[in-house]
Amino acid sequence: MDPEDDQEIIDSIVNALESDEERSFSPSQTRSDTNRTYSPQVKRLQQPQYSIKKIQSPIIGFKLDCWTIQTFSLDDDLYLDGDLILKCKDQTNSRKIQSLFEKGNEEQREFIFLKLLPGIASLANDIFGNYVVQRILEQGNQQQRELIFEHLSQSILVLSYNTYGCRVAQKLLEISYNTNKFEQIFKIISSQIRKLVIDTNGNHVIQKIAELVKSQKTDWLIEGVLGQIQKLSNDSHGCRLIQQILELSSISQLNEIYKELLSLQDELCLSQYGNYIIQILLQKGPTDVINQIQNTIIKNLEKLSCDKFGSNVVDRSVNISIYMRKEILKVFIHNMNIFYKLSNNCYGNYVIQNFCKQLELNQLLKLSYDSTQFNTQFGQHVYQTLQKLKN
Repeated sequence: MDPEDDQEIIDSIVNALESDEERSFSPSQTRSDTNRTYSPQVKRLQQPQYSIKKIQSPIIGFKLDCWTIQTFSLDDDLYLDGDLILKCKDQTNSRKIQSLFEKGNEEQREFIFLKLLPGIASLANDIFGNYVVQRILEQGNQQQRELIFEHLSQSILVLSYNTYGCRVAQKLLEISYNTNKFEQIFKIISSQIRKLVIDTNGNHVIQKIAELVKSQKTDWLIEGVLGQIQKLSNDSHGCRLIQQILELSSISQLNEIYKELLSLQDELCLSQYGNYIIQILLQKGPTDVINQIQNTIIKNLEKLSCDKFGSNVVDRSVNISIYMRKEILKVFIHNMNIFYKLSNNCYGNYVIQNFCKQLELNQLLKLSYDSTQFNTQFGQHVYQTLQKLKN
């Protein structure tokens, strides 16, 4: 090959690198990929950056300085130039900076930290920046954690109400647990417990505290939910918070909670999330509370069994209580029309099948049924189950 031809190749590559036009150097990279902009930074800085490295030509007979194009690696310090706070608010750059902080040496970590610290509050509430803050809290040194804590502790309520900030608030609680810093945050959060428990984001923060302190500090949590159980039970997160209270607190602490729950039991049994609370009470509540709920179930057996969520409550009561199986059997023996109605219902048939499976054979034989009454596809499922159980 003529050396002049090689020189032309070199010149064309160099011209391409120096050109202001956007070019694609990778066969797998399309032009649309090159033009993609993820943040309001200058587009040119968003294009893939390249370094130039000399290599020896393999051509025999003479030496030729040729060029190859290499992408900068994540740990290249040049990547950390510019507005690092702004970069963290971009999805791709946020991930890269997290990776660099995780894999970088102490000097690189400290460099990243110092550039981000002035904007740490803004990043904590950002859709992508919050992940960077969490990564630093997890893997940074003690001094870095303390500086972040100083910057964020006084704005812990703002974080708690924010969709993304609540994640950082939870991480701060987790990192500072069993220290004076946790007590400081806890005191601030406790001042707005009643507002936080019914807030979509604040509820997560309260759940994190409940998870950490377990049964040590549940009185403040009980005070926060009293009078608000109806509202909380209509939300998946609020429902979970009530479940945590029931699981972590002693019976003596829960007397007021039990009273409020029992006053709402008819509504809770039919609630998408509230039915789970009733199921927990049936399984772990005190005897007097369980008895009241069981009486309500027997009284409203038909209504609950034919409801999508109420049927779950009936099922649970049948599974865990011999008394309930006996009482429900009495209802059916006295009025088989209820048995047939439930059998032919899209939800009730599952209740009947489960109920029959829990009975002993001598109890099952007390049900004198007419096969012609199972006149729907659901009823046929029940009938087939009865035949299998008797055989």
